Amino acid sequence: MSYNINSLIKSEKVVGSYEKRLSICLSSNGFSFSMTSLHDELLAFGEVTCNLSASMSDLLLDIKSVFTEADIITYGLKEIELIVVSRHFVWVPQHLYDEKMERSYLEAIGKIATGEGVYSSTNDDIKAQIVFTAPNNVVSAFKIAMPGIKIRCQHDKLANKTLLESSDLRSILLVNIREGESDYAVLCNKKLQLSNTFKCNSFDETLYHAVNLTKQFHLEDASVTVAVCGNINREQFSTMRQFLPNVALYTGRQLTLSNPEMQHIPLYRHAVILS
Repeated sequence: MSYNINSLIKSEKVVGSYEKRLSICLSSNGFSFSMTSLHDELLAFGEVTCNLSASMSDLLLDIKSVFTEADIITYGLKEIELIVVSRHFVWVPQHLYDEKMERSYLEAIGKIATGEGVYSSTNDDIKAQIVFTAPNNVVSAFKIAMPGIKIRCQHDKLANKTLLESSDLRSILLVNIREGESDYAVLCNKKLQLSNTFKCNSFDETLYHAVNLTKQFHLEDASVTVAVCGNINREQFSTMRQFLPNVALYTGRQLTLSNPEMQHIPLYRHAVILS
């Protein structure tokens, strides 16, 4: 066995497979996942360490074994999505999008790395197609393990309906902190104004980019909310509040947590799969 289930919390509520959604988010050393009902109840949450650089056959075996051991059935579900972390992406308005041009869209902004494939997904909320790269080996393993799985990138998940609707009342700067990088989104008047990733070798660099974006988009007053999620601790959160207006933890969409143990899940760290 070359994987480890670090945490697993499940609800005892019985819900039919066709009423469930499964979201899986890749990380540098494995993946996390959440299963929710169509009525936004969190049914399961888990974190897994595994070698994503393993051969496709070994990775495929690990994926199947993880969900078998967790006693989670992955077929017959309403929706399954795999969220990949991609730095090579481009948004294309739906009325200009041409499926045959996907590779050209990405090559116009940078070289596609060896072993990376080109994928896309539709975001109807902002009426755009996001085209991005993802590791072929990993994506293929999940596609075989879970037929019908949708491939999405983290920026697609961060530009979601809930945040867009909220930006009608006040602008939002969303910061998703990851190891070595941070993702940023600026949403104003129900529109996505910016979607980008910056390399951040320290929290200071993450904070610098956030402050710079508030100045660039004139978001320096009480009319903006800085929503932060991902790998942030209490001290860093306190520091952000000293430099930015109205800082709040972003935990994704409002979910019902029926299992008392779920109350202890740091939802803000996993907002991408809970959005």
